[in-house]
Amino acid sequence: MNKNKYVTIMIACLLCAGLLFAGCGKSDSTASKPGEEKAKEVVVAIYRDGAIDKLDAASYNGPHFLYKMVYDGLVEDGGEGKILPQLATGWDISPDGKTYTFKLRQGVKFSDGTDFNAAAVIFNLKRWVNNDRHAILTAVNVESMEAVDDYTVKIVFKNGSYPILTELTYPRPVRFLSPASITNGEGKDGGQFTKPVGTGPWMVASYTKEQEFTLVPNPYYWGEKPKINKITFKVITDGQARALALQSGEIDLLGGDLIGKIPMETLLELKKAGKFAIHTKETMSSHFIAFNQAVEAFNDKNVRLAMNYAINKPSIATNLFDNIGSGANGLYQKGVPYITDKNNYGFSNDKEKARQLLEAAGYKDTNGDGIREKNGKKLEFTFVLSTGEFPEWKQMAEFVQSEFSAVGIRVNLKILDKNGYEDATMNTKAFDLALMRTSSDSWVPHGSLLEMFSILSSSKAAKVWYDKELYDNIIQTLHTLDAAERQKNYDKVFSFISEEALTIPIYYPITSFAVNNDKIKGFEIGVNSYAPVEWQKLDVK
Repeated sequence: MNKNKYVTIMIACLLCAGLLFAGCGKSDSTASKPGEEKAKEVVVAIYRDGAIDKLDAASYNGPHFLYKMVYDGLVEDGGEGKILPQLATGWDISPDGKTYTFKLRQGVKFSDGTDFNAAAVIFNLKRWVNNDRHAILTAVNVESMEAVDDYTVKIVFKNGSYPILTELTYPRPVRFLSPASITNGEGKDGGQFTKPVGTGPWMVASYTKEQEFTLVPNPYYWGEKPKINKITFKVITDGQARALALQSGEIDLLGGDLIGKIPMETLLELKKAGKFAIHTKETMSSHFIAFNQAVEAFNDKNVRLAMNYAINKPSIATNLFDNIGSGANGLYQKGVPYITDKNNYGFSNDKEKARQLLEAAGYKDTNGDGIREKNGKKLEFTFVLSTGEFPEWKQMAEFVQSEFSAVGIRVNLKILDKNGYEDATMNTKAFDLALMRTSSDSWVPHGSLLEMFSILSSSKAAKVWYDKELYDNIIQTLHTLDAAERQKNYDKVFSFISEEALTIPIYYPITSFAVNNDKIKGFEIGVNSYAPVEWQKLDVK
């Protein structure tokens, strides 16, 4: 063989071998091909499992915010009372407030490629209207509904109720999924949910229960396309562990009331460190203590008042949380529709007055053990809370425990996991006192009031308190279409709640996020806690 030809062959072989070995260092899944951009991924910590296998739009399973990522509604919450078109491009409302005619967006497909149309709307509506499970929605009470044509739907409600359009923005059950993802029928039995298939900007790519799940853009999405290729949510139940994951680079984004709230002490540390971008926003939510109405002592208004006067609410924000958030006054914050200084108020810290009220109610410490009693029954209560969603609740509960002790009331803290807490507060009523939050944003005040002060089918009791006159006034207010008259009715409702001390408001929170600014750009807090992040605007540097 010619020597030059031999050398040429050897060089070619060595080059091929080098290319082969270089290829072993990267798999095809991670190597970028010429002209191909590297996949843009954002990793987010979430405090609970995504329940993707149960993410049925007609149910109450899984995180609220996921429903808005995967499914669309007829209309959407634009914040500050604005209702924006979504799957409906326009609507007409009859003068009596009962008949709504929606014009539907054309050319929309579900993420499985099937068409969205009036038939799909009616299919979904049948799965939740007139169902007692959704009784806290005025929109659940439907007289009739029909597909006028392929892109027009008419719904006749049993009552003219002012919050109907607002309720149609909620993350569940008022969302639309592909009829192809439901088997074995429709209607109130719901059929069998198989997988989450919506018209929203995202769809589910993978799910490992209790570990993580991934969303990717819906290729058929009709609106603004996401800028990134996927979002991975990692389940990290412990608040401190979530913060460590951010600091180590395991995750890129941390925070959000319904995603994975940052523990208050960690938020302060992250702010001081200056390494991550900290974003905060006020909410319309309130944290409060609920009484179990079945406990005899709480039926005495003097006891409820005394427990309100016993707590120094401003010190929760100033001393515990470095002035993040604020101490509560009334049950609802200023800025909630129909709230005024006169109709919504709390009680200042006055421990001496608290003691006098307990004395007037007949509760005295006769044996010097520091706990008041009456007829052999001590003022000692079980105080239920959960720290998964709100890590700061433990600090708040310990502070409240000390405040009550100062006036002769003992409370024993009982910290439950999310499922145990929801069962105790929504189903079994297995608590004396419970730390709770009002709904926020588009749910206040109408949906929040119904949720707290009406009889729930799950427990056959009110979540917070039931009074027939109060309940009747709430219902009357919801059906009042005249705004001026509605304000007068709300004045009665809120004044009754305040005057009767039906709750103990303690803290007005903020929502917060910490973001890896070296990687993430375009981060914006969303319009409300159900749409906590402007996901479509997220990008990677």
